[in-house]
Amino acid sequence: MDKLLKNRKFRLLLACISLLLLVDMIQESYAKYVSSAEASSNLTIARWAFMVNNQDVINNSNFSTTILPVIDSNPNIASGVIAPTSTGYFDVTIDSSNVGVSYDEEITLSTGTNNTVTDIMFTGYKINNEESIVEFQNTTNPTFTISHPLTEQNKVNTYRFYIKWNDGTGETMNNTADTQATVDGNATVKINLRFIQKAG
Repeated sequence: MDKLLKNRKFRLLLACISLLLLVDMIQESYAKYVSSAEASSNLTIARWAFMVNNQDVINNSNFSTTILPVIDSNPNIASGVIAPTSTGYFDVTIDSSNVGVSYDEEITLSTGTNNTVTDIMFTGYKINNEESIVEFQNTTNPTFTISHPLTEQNKVNTYRFYIKWNDGTGETMNNTADTQATVDGNATVKINLRFIQKAG
């Protein structure tokens, strides 16, 4: 009986060893077919570069020196100066040729921080020599947004903004203030451009 028990233990031990060897052989067999791979690739980043009046506004956002107001000729007012009843305009050309996404363009007009002529008003604008002028409802601080899809063909747009020194209905300066403005007044306008990528 003792011999039989030893014989069974021996067989059990032999079976365990065989099983371990078999598992090890299977693992080695499967290990031969384990592989890995790795790669990297460069992604092309969409361009985002705007030129305003031929100036790169991403690197230099102040384009004040590129704004050249034109005052309409008037037989009663000296050439090139603004006075009560004067009208004129200034142009802003936005070149989005180097923009690789759809975007919204938000434009806000106002008088400059050192402006003392409170009767300066913005009457409207037109784009690219269009016949019709879009008139502003808010003539002191107009804001509007134009969407530009990626598929847009025209990548260069010139905006002409019309200004006026209001003298009459709705004016805030009286004749005395108008006269004083000729002595020490400042007539300045300000334009703020915001370019916002459209969400996908």
